[in-house]
Amino acid sequence: MIKNIISALAILLLSSNNVNANDGEELFKAKCASCHTMTRPEDKSTLIAPPVMGLMYHMKENFKSKEEVIAHINSFVMNPTKEKAVCKSVRRFGVMPSQKGLLTTEELNTIALWMTNSNAKNCESKNPN
Repeated sequence: MIKNIISALAILLLSSNNVNANDGEELFKAKCASCHTMTRPEDKSTLIAPPVMGLMYHMKENFKSKEEVIAHINSFVMNPTKEKAVCKSVRRFGVMPSQKGLLTTEELNTIALWMTNSNAKNCESKNPN
């Protein structure tokens, strides 16, 4: 059943004609960048959440496909738990607050698609398992 949901989400996201990279980047800047930086800063003591490039590194390690990454982002952002966290930095930063009511499903899908396309060019897992 999970695979069917992931497949349906992937088809919806990948076939959308009204989503482009600029939309995702602009939404990320508006909705996410107050906590998640776009790049790793030189002074890491100023971080309040992991940079997006670090998030995507761990996504790539934990999931086999882009579609799985997008599904995880959607699930985690709206209902974050320590058990769902893929970054070890949850020990440092804690679990992010839920973004329910702050992001629409469409906005989150656009952001997740941008994240996978721009930060994990080949979001195929290094992990064959």
